[in-house]
Amino acid sequence: MTDNKGNDIGSKLKLYLVIGLIAMTLFTCASRHRVGCHCWDGSESSATGSGACSHHGGVMYWEHEYWWDK
Repeated sequence: MTDNKGNDIGSKLKLYLVIGLIAMTLFTCASRHRVGCHCWDGSESSATGSGACSHHGGVMYWEHEYWWDK
């Protein structure tokens, strides 16, 4: 005989962990906004929209500010 009670607890724990991770990911991604960027030629810009670094090789990566940085 197998103990299904132990498996139920483990399954519920895994489900709650997955739901928690998804909620944290969605909350974190939704609570950030762009504050600038770094261009491919090494320059930095405070531009946050389309066309940022257009004369500098394009955007290498965006700088973001999160709710906990304020």
